[in-house]
Amino acid sequence: MRRLLHSLNKNLLLKLAGFNSLHVFLKIGTGALMSHLLAIYVGAAGMGILGNLRNFVQGVLSFSVLGLENGMVKHVAQFQENIPKLRKVLSTAKILMFIASLVAGILIFLAAPWLDQQLIAVDTSFANLFRWLAICLPFYVVFVFFSSLLQGFQWYKKFIWVNICISVLVFGISAYSVYQYNLSGALYVLVVVPVIQAMVAWGWWHWGTAKTTGLSKRINFSFDTTVVRQLLKYSLMALFSALMIPLVHILIRTMLMEQVSDEAAGWWEAVTRVSSYYMMFVTSLISMYVLPSLSKNSSRGNYRSTIWGFYKNILPLVIIGLVAVYLCREWIVAILFTAEFEGALPMFKWQLVGDFVKIITTVMAFRFIAQNDLRRYLTAEIISIASFYIFSWYAIPVYAEEGVVIAYLANYIVYFVCLLILLRKDLFKA
Repeated sequence: MRRLLHSLNKNLLLKLAGFNSLHVFLKIGTGALMSHLLAIYVGAAGMGILGNLRNFVQGVLSFSVLGLENGMVKHVAQFQENIPKLRKVLSTAKILMFIASLVAGILIFLAAPWLDQQLIAVDTSFANLFRWLAICLPFYVVFVFFSSLLQGFQWYKKFIWVNICISVLVFGISAYSVYQYNLSGALYVLVVVPVIQAMVAWGWWHWGTAKTTGLSKRINFSFDTTVVRQLLKYSLMALFSALMIPLVHILIRTMLMEQVSDEAAGWWEAVTRVSSYYMMFVTSLISMYVLPSLSKNSSRGNYRSTIWGFYKNILPLVIIGLVAVYLCREWIVAILFTAEFEGALPMFKWQLVGDFVKIITTVMAFRFIAQNDLRRYLTAEIISIASFYIFSWYAIPVYAEEGVVIAYLANYIVYFVCLLILLRKDLFKA
């Protein structure tokens, strides 16, 4: 037993997974309560509307920071010992992100009535909701800037504690707003989350990190055009996914509403919410552990050892968790939602298998980001996004609400085969 504990203590990935599980369990608990509140006060149709807005906000937030999160993490990990180079990267990225957030904010503010009709389309006008989103965009820049620093310097505990604080605050405000104002409360909280994130991240950095490390001296307002060219590929990679994936999800959700029912769209949103709870455990580990490791050492040997180590240590836990979710799916739906969501039960098996394949492929695909490989990244993403839409187009008329999750699984199988072809040298050749 002592030898086992010693080996676990030396394994950075398992130590990180253990500490990160605190945040994951908190998110699962608060997410379960929030899902139950939404099921009661918003309903299945309202969940579909909320899903549309969530997809739109995800895309807009990514555009407002030009999709530079992974690029910043990669450069901070790579240049943390090269102070002049790091200063240029951080300063240039900060300026680019603030400009992008202002441009996006202005466009959304002017298009607010049209966005209301396209994404929400209920009797009550929510044009002001999109105006508030426009105002909140620059705050997301602040959050991404400081959280990227924490990840790039591999200050894992600080990064996780920041997210724990954010989760608690967002849940408290969301629960009160949903209880008091139903759908409108849920929608408005969704767009002001960047303000909460920025306040917590800046406060933690200012009082818990900057004064003790002197890192604030590395941040200024210089602008370097050579750095812009370096960051542009990361921006194109992230923005393509961040804009196209939410758009395709909105189109597929509309397809579900038209060909099946509004409730079916809500069932898919419910399954997606459950998926997001356990997927958060894995995706956060990938961004905190895999990307910095591959950024510091881009050799094929390190790539193989990193992904195989991740699979060996994490996939057994993932399999146990997915099986447990499937066996407990009826309890999960009963506890998190209401009887109105029982139609989501047959969708779980396809979603869970699809998520397992997604985890495998996500770890593999981080090779593209670590190497700043725009061509292979876009090739894989275009195939994946297009296949999801095409499979949904054919599967939904035949299998109704289950068609969307069947398409989800088929999409990631295609993506996996695509990655094996694109990464065959990195994976199998010396």
